[in-house]
Amino acid sequence: MIGREPDRAASGPDRGQTTLDFAVAMSIFLVTVLFVLAYAPTMFDPFAGGSGTKLVVADRAATTLSADVLAVSTAEPGVLSAGCVSAFFGSGTGCPPADSGTLDEVLSLDGRNADVTIHSMADSASTPARVDGVDLTRQNSGSVPTDVAVATRTVSIEGDPYRLTVRVW
Repeated sequence: MIGREPDRAASGPDRGQTTLDFAVAMSIFLVTVLFVLAYAPTMFDPFAGGSGTKLVVADRAATTLSADVLAVSTAEPGVLSAGCVSAFFGSGTGCPPADSGTLDEVLSLDGRNADVTIHSMADSASTPARVDGVDLTRQNSGSVPTDVAVATRTVSIEGDPYRLTVRVW
């Protein structure tokens, strides 16, 4: 009969895990747990009530304007039609989505106040650009903005770069 060696317990120098291995593994585990605990609450902030909903509305409004209502075509989001821009910000006609109603109706603001401004890249949102003699700013309320959510998009009108800024309060 062939003899077998007795089972040996892992101890001493034959042990598979050293103190250093344990320290590195626990450090990685604890850093991962701390990262998850620190990051998880901020993951759901855009969907929380209060000013978070204003941010979603501002972002949706900026996307609607730059990719659909004022765009030359939906295939070219961010490239705006000068005629639609004039119709939206001025009293022009001829661009059905842009001149189809109030700011609340066009952007589905759900009763919130909003300010839409297109300005040059070098200027602030308080200095609207002028295209075809029309100041590119529109607001649905004369109230003073408080607790404002802002969304911006880079757009082009007749090849010139501008910034579209939507403020919702």
